[in-house]
Amino acid sequence: MSKNKSHFQLNDKDYNFISNASYKIDNYKKSSDIVISQGRKMYVVDYKETKKGLNALTLVSREDYRISNKGKDLTKIKNAVIAYRGSEPIGAGQYKDTIKKHGKKESDDLLSTILTKLPPFSRSKGSQEVTTKLTTGTTAYTNEIVQDWMVSDTKYLIKNIPFEHGAENQMVQADRYAKEIHKKMPNAKMYVTGHSLGGSNASYVLVKNDFIQGGVTFENPNIYPNLSDGLQAKALKGDYRSRLTEYINLNDGLSLLNRHTTEIGRVKVMYDAALPEGVDYSEDSSKAVQFIKDLLNRAMSVNPSLDANLFLEALAGSHGLDRYTFSPDGSVQTIDDMLRKNPSLTTAMLHQLGQSNVDPHSVVAILIKSHVLMNTGRKFSTYADHHMQQIIRKIEKLDDKVDQSVERVRSRYKQIVGFGSYDQLTASDVDAVIRHLKTEGLENEFYSVKKYDTAIDSAMNMKRWMDSISDDMSDFGKQYHDADKALAKNMGIS
Repeated sequence: MSKNKSHFQLNDKDYNFISNASYKIDNYKKSSDIVISQGRKMYVVDYKETKKGLNALTLVSREDYRISNKGKDLTKIKNAVIAYRGSEPIGAGQYKDTIKKHGKKESDDLLSTILTKLPPFSRSKGSQEVTTKLTTGTTAYTNEIVQDWMVSDTKYLIKNIPFEHGAENQMVQADRYAKEIHKKMPNAKMYVTGHSLGGSNASYVLVKNDFIQGGVTFENPNIYPNLSDGLQAKALKGDYRSRLTEYINLNDGLSLLNRHTTEIGRVKVMYDAALPEGVDYSEDSSKAVQFIKDLLNRAMSVNPSLDANLFLEALAGSHGLDRYTFSPDGSVQTIDDMLRKNPSLTTAMLHQLGQSNVDPHSVVAILIKSHVLMNTGRKFSTYADHHMQQIIRKIEKLDDKVDQSVERVRSRYKQIVGFGSYDQLTASDVDAVIRHLKTEGLENEFYSVKKYDTAIDSAMNMKRWMDSISDDMSDFGKQYHDADKALAKNMGIS
């Protein structure tokens, strides 16, 4: 989040809106306006689209747009945000928008009819062809998908190939574009944002350039394995944590990618209220889907952080920025926040953790498990208190029940004395006998007072012992959580 105290001040929600706007094809023209929180607007003053799939918008505030004469004099701009678009959304809506922008030929009908089966991945020849020509909406759209999903996501981020090994990959182009904008805006403080692959591009731009003041990214793969030795050394020292915040999602296969390695920025785990059941491809026999499944399953042997199912879900569209919720101050609501407020969510989150390919010893797993311990301690305390109080009350009622039983016996015999075999006895005789039985030898003859007292004492001791266990369990969970939080802070994770 920007710490600049001028007119330019953005929160997580603003960065979310800006990142989302980078997916809208209609925004790729100068002077396009984008609405962020509280009805404020930002304006596009520059943009970039390349054949390698890079898409980026440079946006400024209303004030900077005004003083720069609607973006015509970029040297007057004081603050700017570069938003890098993520992987091309796979869906009919995005395809139609691309057709609208680039046009369409009759021979392009095939893609529109089989779009839902992810056609670009089943045609290697077509994939090679569209990287060299962008003549129609269909070829443009296909190229975007191939460059984003097959090249940038699969080749570089899954296989952990250093970005600098490719002179023209998206990440290198993203860095080059940021440098170009910096030259055009020498007086501007610059920030970056992006979602998915766009977040990885933004992260790379930040670590490569000290002129980037800060950045917020959403559900992007961790780029640490793709950095040079020098940049990795800086990441290990935590040089980027004060400038970069990365939000990841346990439901998302892309944001979990490479999270088993050193983190670049300060990582926070967002809370996904949807807790999606996922996309079931087990019965889908299409060649495209089977090709992708085979590809991802093979890649899992190369990269242990890859969750093929969650990655496939993301590819199918379960990867949007609309799943985020925000606090009144515009900050993203995290798992830690939500579990504190809603202990009942712990079980669901633990199940969600088990469904994803997250290392059980990872910081994310420890965070959730610490809440499990704390919540288990609280539940155990409630359970123990309820049941022990029931036991104690039952013991305490023993005396009353005995008295009630004695009174029933007394009443019964008083009804039969003075008649027949008991004609010489009176009600006073009945009282005397019961009184004698009850106090014989200073000990209650109907039940043992000592055993009664012992039972009460034992139950109370057991309750205190169980209270101690629940307190220890809750305290252990809290210490576990606090220790994890301290460790996470040192590692740049929260």
